[in-house]
Amino acid sequence: MSKVLSFVSIKGGVGKSTLAIETAAALANNFNKKVLLVDANFSAPNVDLYLDLTSEVTLHDALLGVGLHNAIYEAHGFDVVLASQNYDEEIDVFRLKKVLEKMKDRYDYIILDSSPHHSELLPVIIASDNVFIVTTPDHVTLTTSLKAAVLANKNNTVISGIIINRVRSPRHEESLKDVEKLMGMPVLAKIKEDKKILRAVNNRTPLILYNCKSSAAKELIRFSAFLAEENEKEPGFFEKKLFFSKELPKERINRDLARQGFYEGQL
Repeated sequence: MSKVLSFVSIKGGVGKSTLAIETAAALANNFNKKVLLVDANFSAPNVDLYLDLTSEVTLHDALLGVGLHNAIYEAHGFDVVLASQNYDEEIDVFRLKKVLEKMKDRYDYIILDSSPHHSELLPVIIASDNVFIVTTPDHVTLTTSLKAAVLANKNNTVISGIIINRVRSPRHEESLKDVEKLMGMPVLAKIKEDKKILRAVNNRTPLILYNCKSSAAKELIRFSAFLAEENEKEPGFFEKKLFFSKELPKERINRDLARQGFYEGQL
């Protein structure tokens, strides 16, 4: 039985789609997991644009009664269900959970990309087993991200933690400690802004396949190892020089604590 994971935020531009795609690619290619990625951004989908895919049957069709298996396509080692860029018929987005239930015995993980709009985000949260709050390290986005956490809590969906994305200049951004204090939950990954992500997007290829040695790809793979319940790869010589001459990064410690169930029942 698969876990349904979603990346959520009530703000656009934080990198939810990128994280959903990269996590799906890493789980499938690095940890040999059977993964289904679903673009559940009903009004403004973009997974198709990231991966340069087209489909005649979409999630919108599945929500109207067409079998979801007809909308599944393969890309980069994982399966994908796209949403329609233009759909005229009215759909019941709250059927998402029911539609996904029929697929849960076929996959290890079902990963949902989401819309930042409340009305479209709610059915994604309801359909999820675990939610990851995605934010950038600025006060405005963090404050907005709290709304997504509140929404998940109201619907009794497990919030597994925070992913800080697009870290650029730590001196002028909220620290990890401040993020955790404001949000009241652990940061499980901290991903630096990386020009290689833009190059990967331009090549319509997940970063972890385009350049697995980039700093962002390494953190994405470490985060995916946590999801797959696998040990993180031992750091190389230069990483040891960087990290082990001082304390381990807090996000790495948080992942180890989460593996041990430390945060269960606290979030």
